[in-house]
Amino acid sequence: MVSIELDKINAILDQIKGLHIKEAVSLRKRLRKEKEKIAVTIPEPEFVAPDMNKANKRRSSFMKGVWNYIKLVRDTYPELREQFTPRQMFSQFFARRRGEDVDINDVFWQNPS
Repeated sequence: MVSIELDKINAILDQIKGLHIKEAVSLRKRLRKEKEKIAVTIPEPEFVAPDMNKANKRRSSFMKGVWNYIKLVRDTYPELREQFTPRQMFSQFFARRRGEDVDINDVFWQNPS
């Protein structure tokens, strides 16, 4: 709605650009002031990126911790390394957290250090 008003004001200003009549000059001044007033009253939309950055950092640090844990389990138990790829172990880890039955025994998930 505001952009439509600004477009109309700009169109009128373009039409009366070359006129040096007293009324045209006063109309130009009034339209410029109105244009400034509209531009000032337009609120800037708030950018959500800082919250998203915080969420992405939190998610990233969580996932780094999960992958480090899976690498630790994989390096501690070579028999798991032969059976499962790291990606399969990742899937099994989260399936176990959800309470599903997994192929990797619970003993392997307990304190691998």
